[in-house]
Amino acid sequence: LGRQQALEIELEAARQHGTERVVHTSTSEVYGTALTMPINESHPLQGQSPYSASKIAADMMAEAFARSFGVPVVVLRPFNTFGPRQSERAIIGTIIRQALDPSCSTIMVGDATTVRDLTFVTDTAAAFMAAGRSENVEYGQPYNAGSERAIMVGDLINLIVELVSCRKPMVQDSK
Repeated sequence: LGRQQALEIELEAARQHGTERVVHTSTSEVYGTALTMPINESHPLQGQSPYSASKIAADMMAEAFARSFGVPVVVLRPFNTFGPRQSERAIIGTIIRQALDPSCSTIMVGDATTVRDLTFVTDTAAAFMAAGRSENVEYGQPYNAGSERAIMVGDLINLIVELVSCRKPMVQDSK
């Protein structure tokens, strides 16, 4: 089964069994490159990668089940979550590893001017709990889960290297 088929089966099962509420996990990636800041729920959706396009399709499926069948589904769009045991593929982990790793002579990053909304994992978990419990949600509609504070990647690097007393230079990869 593909992801879309699996979601459709899950939503249909929720409909048939009278599930109290479904919290559908989306992502801030559905917004693509920000056209306006801060990004709110009415920001245009931009499928800039196959991943974001598939998440947009899943969000639309959730909305369709809410509108067509009254399935109580909430769409939650977390922003960049960080915290303990996070993969180094994420920005904070990769910066910390490079800053602390004696075999790295520099801190390599992509575009240091990119802006991120970083949300600690317990706050993201609290957003999921609120989406599942709140009486003030509109089914089928998206809700963003972020810190509402933006930081440029370059500033994040400067903060981390200062906290760990690192003197390595930052090098931007132009690829």
